[in-house]
Amino acid sequence: MGEALDRYKTLLNEILPGTFVKPVRYNHCFNRIVLDWLFQDVWYKHLERAKPAVTQVSEAQLSKMVYRMEQWLAQPHLLWEDNRKSLAWRRDYRQKG
Repeated sequence: MGEALDRYKTLLNEILPGTFVKPVRYNHCFNRIVLDWLFQDVWYKHLERAKPAVTQVSEAQLSKMVYRMEQWLAQPHLLWEDNRKSLAWRRDYRQKG
C-alpha cells in the first residue's frame, strides 16, 4: 500500500485542502466523503470506528479512494455530488438509529 497510501495522505492533507474551500475544506471532511463514497453508505457501518479507517481498507479499496480523490480535482462537481450523497446517508443513518 506504500505508494497509494502516500498519495492518499498527500491528497487528503495537502492537495485537496489547498484546492477546495467549498463544499468542504478540512481533511477529515474529505476523508468522510471518500470513505462514504467507497462503501456507498456511512463508512462506520463497515469499518471499526475505534481504528483509523485507512488501516482497515484493502489495497484495492485504497486505490479506488485515491482514484476518486483525483477525479475530484479534475471534475470538482463530483466532490459536490459525493458530499451530498454522504450527507444524505448520514441523515438516513441518524433517522434510523
